[in-house]
Amino acid sequence: MKIINKISIAKKVILSEATALKNIANKLDNNFNLACEAILNCKGKVVTIGLGKSGHIATKSAATLSSTGTPSVFLHAAEALHGDIGLIGKLDLVICYSNSGETKELLLLLPLLKLLKVTLITVTGNKKSMLAKSSDIVLDSSVQSEACPLNLTPTSSVISAIGLSDALAITLLKCRGFTSKDFAKSHPQGELGKRLLKKTEDVMIIKRLPYTYVDMKLIKAIDIITKFNYGIIISLTKEKKLLGIFTDGDLRRTLRKYNDVSSLQLYKVMTKKPIVVSKNIMAAEALNIMEHKQITSLVVINDDKTVAGLLTLNQLLKSGIE
Repeated sequence: MKIINKISIAKKVILSEATALKNIANKLDNNFNLACEAILNCKGKVVTIGLGKSGHIATKSAATLSSTGTPSVFLHAAEALHGDIGLIGKLDLVICYSNSGETKELLLLLPLLKLLKVTLITVTGNKKSMLAKSSDIVLDSSVQSEACPLNLTPTSSVISAIGLSDALAITLLKCRGFTSKDFAKSHPQGELGKRLLKKTEDVMIIKRLPYTYVDMKLIKAIDIITKFNYGIIISLTKEKKLLGIFTDGDLRRTLRKYNDVSSLQLYKVMTKKPIVVSKNIMAAEALNIMEHKQITSLVVINDDKTVAGLLTLNQLLKSGIE
């Protein structure tokens, strides 16, 4: 039995596909700019169409576009010929995927797409094909050879088409100013969505907090900080408006400044205008503030400026906000 070096074969496949992607990047021309502009100016949705392996690419393309700010749907080429072409509206844009550019079902759709007067972008490995010649914009996904040693199994050609699709999606994402918050909105049940969609009010501490409504000696305030173990004491008015805070960091600075703190009052040494956050901002934004200001806690306030709770770095990390 012939011994086959499996790792060697795998490396050749991966390197062959990597080379194909590099070549696709080098072949990008103004057609890519035109495709981006056409999609950005589209008043409707993007409809991706394909069959077989190209159909899978088109499905993936629609999903990636939709999750990155470009509303898109996949339409199976064969089903389109049996009524589903009604999915395409006059304001839509169509992207067809076909490595050969001669897929029968796609060619049969061309007269119908012409009647609808929609912009047609084609991703194909054959720029001289009928599909390419009938398109408004052509993106070249051609490869010198497949990674398959028989040059038959769609491999490098598939990766190249996917690479072009991803390049489109991410370029459009940048053009639209699409952010991680926008991404989270389209992935509400994903880990990213759960993390980025949480507001401060969802994760802040509201029970058993180190509040004080009266001025006190610093020594007593230190006892309260130690008891609650949040590294902070929060001074409030009777209306729960914030007067100031005193933290572990403030304590270290006070000890350096004063030789004797036994008679010091809390009000004299506390921070009277601390950084605060609204309960309505995203928890991830609050974490960014902590990192930028190099602090480990934030007082959370309501719309009426009363104190709603406390947000600590430890609480944010426990809630999966990173």
